[in-house]
Amino acid sequence: MNENIKLKELRDFEPIGGIHGISVVFPKFQDIIDYEEQKTRINQGYPRFVMHPYIKKIEEEYRHKYNCKDVFVFHNYNSAVFIVVDYFYRNYEKIFSNEGLQQEIYSFLENKFQMNKSTIKLNAEVLLLDAKNFKNNTKFKNKKIICLFSKNNINFNKIDNIDLIVLQNKKYNIGIIISFKEEYQIFNLLRRHTGFITSSRKLEGDRILNKNNQTLCTKNVQKRISALEKTSPNNCFLYPSGMAAIFSSIYSIISPDKPNFITLGSLYVDTIRILEKWLVKYNLNKPLFITENILDNLEKNIDHKTAGIILEIPSNPLIQIIDLEKVVNLAHEFDCKVIVDSTIASPYNINPFDFNVDIIIHSTTKFLSGKNNHIGGVLLVNNEDLQRKIKNFNKILQLEMFSSEIEILNENLINFELRMKIINANSIKIAQFLDNHEAVGHVNYPLLKNNPYNHLIKKYLKGGSGLISFILKNSTFENAEKFYNNVAAPILKGPSLGSEATLLSPYVIMAHYGDSEKKLEQLGLDKFLMRISIGTEPYDQIIDSLKQGLNALE
Repeated sequence: MNENIKLKELRDFEPIGGIHGISVVFPKFQDIIDYEEQKTRINQGYPRFVMHPYIKKIEEEYRHKYNCKDVFVFHNYNSAVFIVVDYFYRNYEKIFSNEGLQQEIYSFLENKFQMNKSTIKLNAEVLLLDAKNFKNNTKFKNKKIICLFSKNNINFNKIDNIDLIVLQNKKYNIGIIISFKEEYQIFNLLRRHTGFITSSRKLEGDRILNKNNQTLCTKNVQKRISALEKTSPNNCFLYPSGMAAIFSSIYSIISPDKPNFITLGSLYVDTIRILEKWLVKYNLNKPLFITENILDNLEKNIDHKTAGIILEIPSNPLIQIIDLEKVVNLAHEFDCKVIVDSTIASPYNINPFDFNVDIIIHSTTKFLSGKNNHIGGVLLVNNEDLQRKIKNFNKILQLEMFSSEIEILNENLINFELRMKIINANSIKIAQFLDNHEAVGHVNYPLLKNNPYNHLIKKYLKGGSGLISFILKNSTFENAEKFYNNVAAPILKGPSLGSEATLLSPYVIMAHYGDSEKKLEQLGLDKFLMRISIGTEPYDQIIDSLKQGLNALE
């Protein structure tokens, strides 16, 4: 086990959403700081950031069995193999692989990006080998990176010269990456960025639906969401997480022929990380992040080599609205695809296909589920060409949402419209309260009269949805701490958004803790910005809770 992990205190915080809850209550501001500075571990949390106790147990069993440095559980064997092969493909020049799924994925990458990294075994820096045919060769010692792949357990205790092993756990249909070197802790971060995580429900075993019920439940959810977004169920793809859907959408449209990619407005941190960490390593160009004078700068920089544009509507956490129709019209002049992450607005408030966007993404964990007890994502397309590209990528990775998560989502979608109606109504009242409070410096919410995007609201949004961000008038660590520590029920102090329970978090502290002041300035983020996701509780109770926090500043 990693020695650093032993030194961290394990804190038992209250989960939000039950045993499979996707968030956790941080009672005090300092609890968040301690977590971000890795002074403590937490028992449960958002599944891409904090591994569920069931997953930790599996990882510990493999760590003990193989006496290794690290173990990483992935959604399935295919996604684990992809992450490993893709990592070496992006970071090394001479790779040998000649069989198995690892070779299929290597060939897929080579056909897509044409970087010509294949070589003979003797000259390779990295060997991607099938475990059943592996023969330990001392002449490779300390000269080559050796990674073994197997759909079965490898039954020997000590393996000299091996860097990584990728296994399939058939009981739970999960992928296992076993690392013997410290440097491969990077796979934990890659798992987070890509969202190739496994559902904790997968490891229960007793909730697995039979084949007929799985198919029926999947069709019901696809039919429901595609109807909300005004498209065909055939254009609706369910994923293990929202980030897996975003990764798949970006991956499916990038190519050497179109090496440019553009982002508009503020974006979720891991969407940024995908674009920063992957594109350049495929010999594509650095992504262009446009955060101001958006339409003017887009017009200046888009060209026929631009593969895609991605934006959120509204954006998280600054709640910006971009003129979507103008973006789409300009993009399509250059055969450029437009991806819209519509998680924050939800289909209740906007249908991006009405404006001819190409791909819609939702984290189904958020407003579509609304219960803090489900993890998943959905990707929707509006034409057969994109449908084909998504299917080709899915065929290799098999990134389907787990059946029990589909079952939970199916149940949670029943009250979606009623939930959003209440959240919309509550949110404008809360935003107005904050905007009028003397201790609050600035509020970001679409429907406020002083909002700079007011002219776009009527065109695009039925309602403002449930996300509000704000800055205290005197935005300091001390004031942020006082405010946060004094907020009381019914507000829950935990990350995530889009639920029937109101959730508060110091967003920048949680999502950008390691970023420099200069980086935050570039992103337009105040270090102590607060984000609140409004729920369905009586709005006056939410206001009373906020008053307790704000009154502590007087």
